[in-house]
Amino acid sequence: MALSDYEENIITFVYLAQTKPELFTAEDRADLKELLATLPDNVEEISNAIALWCEERPQVLDAILDIPIDDLDSLRAAGGRATPLTGKESKEMLENSVTQSSQSKQPPSSSSKTKNE
Repeated sequence: MALSDYEENIITFVYLAQTKPELFTAEDRADLKELLATLPDNVEEISNAIALWCEERPQVLDAILDIPIDDLDSLRAAGGRATPLTGKESKEMLENSVTQSSQSKQPPSSSSKTKNE
């Protein structure tokens, strides 16, 4: 089943958050989490809200537009689904990608240091 434009928008944004976490500031991630908390479980509304959010952040929008077509084609293939993406799944994917992008941007914690003896 082909993805809708709304589903593609969400999946593309998630891909960007996972592959380029450095584009998102701590403030961006906090704003996005707040936005997601206010949205209904509706794929079209989530997609539109993400598009508007990106328009206010040129570095993110430019990065989305610069994603190679081959990468987007592989996303579509990997996301070949028998059922449409639900609003709840969309929000979970976005929330997870925002959380992961913040974790991958943080320096290693002290518990991950090795002993130099």
